[in-house]
Amino acid sequence: MRTVAKHKLFASITVGLQTLVLKIADLTKMSIVEYVKADVSIGADIYNHKMIEFQTVDQACRQLAGFVQIMDGYGVTEYRAVAASSVQEARNAEYVKEQIRIKTGLNVEWLANAEERFLHNQAVAYNTDRFSDLIQQGTMLIDIGSGSMQLTVYNDGHFIFSRNIKLGPLRIRELLGDLESKTGDFVEIMEDYIRSKIDGYHQFAPRGVAIRNFVLVGTDLLAFKQAFMSGSDEIISRQRFEELYQHILTIPPQVLAKEFTLPYDSASQLLPSAMILKMTLEITGAESIILSDADLADGIIVHKLLLMHKRIMDHSFTEDIIVSARNISARYNCDTEHINSVENFALHLFDRLKRLHGLNKRERLLLQLAAILQDTGSYIDMNAHYIHSYYIIQSSEIIGISENERDIVANIARYHSAETPSSNSSAFRKLPVMSRLIAAKLAALLRIADALDDSRQQKVERIAVSLKNDQVTITARSDDDLSLEKQTFKDKAAYFEEVFGLKPILRG
Repeated sequence: MRTVAKHKLFASITVGLQTLVLKIADLTKMSIVEYVKADVSIGADIYNHKMIEFQTVDQACRQLAGFVQIMDGYGVTEYRAVAASSVQEARNAEYVKEQIRIKTGLNVEWLANAEERFLHNQAVAYNTDRFSDLIQQGTMLIDIGSGSMQLTVYNDGHFIFSRNIKLGPLRIRELLGDLESKTGDFVEIMEDYIRSKIDGYHQFAPRGVAIRNFVLVGTDLLAFKQAFMSGSDEIISRQRFEELYQHILTIPPQVLAKEFTLPYDSASQLLPSAMILKMTLEITGAESIILSDADLADGIIVHKLLLMHKRIMDHSFTEDIIVSARNISARYNCDTEHINSVENFALHLFDRLKRLHGLNKRERLLLQLAAILQDTGSYIDMNAHYIHSYYIIQSSEIIGISENERDIVANIARYHSAETPSSNSSAFRKLPVMSRLIAAKLAALLRIADALDDSRQQKVERIAVSLKNDQVTITARSDDDLSLEKQTFKDKAAYFEEVFGLKPILRG
């Protein structure tokens, strides 16, 4: 008897500065079965009034309630609803989130920028033909949102870096809008403003990476396609882009809207978006632009498929997260050999002591990130480096992790050395209760791992870890004198015992 696979439906909802999007996906067939888009001007409120007005919240809630009805019609029971990171700039963002919950029943996540762009990158990778081949050469994903832009660089098939700049077409239009009627050269003012924001690119640009390919995502691609593309082409040469850019440079938005059959809002943001792209092309030297229709809603669906262990692409995005941390570590001149040694010991301890700590694969990644970043603070002060490591991690954008996860990583690094967390520790107290427990367990493991290379000479070649009869035994393999490591291990084992109720023993 033949069995028919049951279709698994999943809804992806995004709240952006200008649009709300609902996509319902059939995860079994990996296809979109419903796509609904609603225009709501949240961004204009934020940039003009620093908050989302009541009428706008009401309009958004009515549209989202409509999304819920559509989901009910399809019988969707599983969804993920997120708000773009720029929405959180509103003073009343948390109140709006609660009003949405009360009026629609939807629980909306507030995404950190690093999470948002990570999801977007996953969508681009899934939706771009031969993505793995493309990123073998220097490739920049330029994600132009309404209020900010993200520059993400890949080379030799690997993630290199990602950086956010508070620069988007809606933000530019709203912030500079009053000047348009007061000056005869608004275009020049806009150019100066954009240049002032992106001129610092060379300070953080990766050395020795030649950008060959541009993948444009996030902006109003319909406007770009109608203004710059012909037919079904998805690639535009830099020369063709420059020609059309000069054409739209002096044309008022009303005329652009009519010429290219665009809504006025899209037409008014076409020039600042094109200007951002033009200047970024100039500083990188890329020769062609690939347009990707992938959006944040797609990213949520792709991420869900990856969580279901679907083999939908070759590229490892978990590795991107790790590389992001390694780049930060390199920026602060961390001792690579020491970091690698501690990282390997920490992960081995985690894997061998699963029965003791009960943590999952994601939390293993947080331990790995903390091991890589633990000594970044030495760049500022070697004596209290762990304190400065905490602040550096808190101020860094680690692509692909949430703000809560970043806080956990920062706390693990903060308490991997001389001090132990307590209810009086302000950094530790900021964490939710469950996150405190995770941070404490991982910090205890990292302390032990760090002690095994206290001399920073990699004397311990490898370790064996056993958990028998409630006894944790670590056997270190070494041909050197481990007196310093043993003394430090003894000191740091006290916190391990406090957290787990077991005193580890070091042999070797």
